[in-house]
Amino acid sequence: MTEYPSLQNMHPATREPTLCELDAKFSDILPRALESLLEQYPDLNIQPDSIRPSYSRDTIKSAFLPVHDSLGLALVSTWRESGVTGVLTRLQENTPASIAKLSGILLSLWRFPSTINTFFYPHLRLSHQEMLEKYTTTRDWSDAPLKCIAWHPHTRKLAVVSRDDCVRISGNGAATKPILRHTGQRGISCLTWRPCGTAELAVGCKMGIMLWTLDPASVVSRPSTSCVRALSQPGHSPVTSLAWHSSGRLLASASPSDSNMLIWSVASEQCLPVKRVSGGGVSLLRWSADGGKLFAATPGRTFRVWDTKCWMPERWSVPGAKDTVICAAWSPDNRFLVFATENEPLLYAVSFVSNSDSAVPVVDLCEVIVDEEHQVLGGGLVQNIVWDAEGLRLAISYRHTSLISIFSTRTGSTLAITPCGWIRGAKDEFPSCMEFQADNKSSGGSVLTIGWSSGRLQYCPLSYSPYGISDSKLDLYTQPELFTNSF
Repeated sequence: MTEYPSLQNMHPATREPTLCELDAKFSDILPRALESLLEQYPDLNIQPDSIRPSYSRDTIKSAFLPVHDSLGLALVSTWRESGVTGVLTRLQENTPASIAKLSGILLSLWRFPSTINTFFYPHLRLSHQEMLEKYTTTRDWSDAPLKCIAWHPHTRKLAVVSRDDCVRISGNGAATKPILRHTGQRGISCLTWRPCGTAELAVGCKMGIMLWTLDPASVVSRPSTSCVRALSQPGHSPVTSLAWHSSGRLLASASPSDSNMLIWSVASEQCLPVKRVSGGGVSLLRWSADGGKLFAATPGRTFRVWDTKCWMPERWSVPGAKDTVICAAWSPDNRFLVFATENEPLLYAVSFVSNSDSAVPVVDLCEVIVDEEHQVLGGGLVQNIVWDAEGLRLAISYRHTSLISIFSTRTGSTLAITPCGWIRGAKDEFPSCMEFQADNKSSGGSVLTIGWSSGRLQYCPLSYSPYGISDSKLDLYTQPELFTNSF
């Protein structure tokens, strides 16, 4: 028996797809007041059959007949595409034995430094595609119809990435729904709106960062390439995580293949590397709401919390020998950081209020049977964590089970986490990605946006208490479907 809460304490899940929460009670019936509220939200459901995956360079190349160049031209072409390694490999395969043997020796010498590096950091052996699959917070990233979603921090504007690497923008009642597409924008892993503005969106992908600038008054549905800037540095790809400073002046980017964390000044398109040796790269970034701290996880056991006033880090290590932090979230008051690791079904918390020098487990997330009749499981190894802007609800999705768990949270001198309930999708659906609406002005709750594996985008309103519901001017408790008289 653990000393901290577990998923056994959750309220039972709904039998049908969950539509809302009403003061810690989850319902598969949506009150009319909430239904009318959600009618104002953008409709961005995507049918998986209506989109095609992005084509890679090899796929495009296969559509053309081979060209038989001379050896010199072929080597020049190979060098442009694959560098020195590609040239030596081609000489080894397509030249006489003596030259092939010499090429093999040179190739071994060329690869020797990287061999030592991959011995200490095995993740560097992964291809870019495999890195994106492993280090993004999207479940089943390669095949997910909805790869990422991002709410604007100040306006009701939503960006959604589909499997074909198109970014669809909707919201604020605009009739035009721009679709952002670019040849360099392949393998999108993350995206985030720039704070203190309405028009800039940073997109992380295989190449690096694509920074889109959109005119809110424009009626163009397909913005041109003049609206996008590419931010890239040699060796800093693929980008798996982006985080804006709360002022919107600085953008941090991370790549598991680069030990440098880059801090970009997007106005000048210049960046400064922030480097530490251990970890072999940076896989995940989370900037605190006040901009004072920046969390950076590595593909190894190490993670750091940077003080962004002096750019000095606190270094932490995950207990497991081969474990790593897979997802994390800051509390809105910047006092606590919660995270989960790749191989443990536990939620950990770090306090920046007390003088504690260790992360402590706060919730046991081991799998439990939620629905005995249909043998539905919930919990297990964590996929993603998101915290709402009020600091009152925490949502966790899982790597192998299909339900989202919701926790009630309170922060102050201590962190209180209470199991609340489950959000259930339709049959055979699991959550690919999720995000809380950031600009929710009502103190009566929040809205969790979920991208399901079917391509369905759901807005799930979470209403916390009668006082909050009253403040948000939602007349929920007078609806006839919520109460029956019994005397």
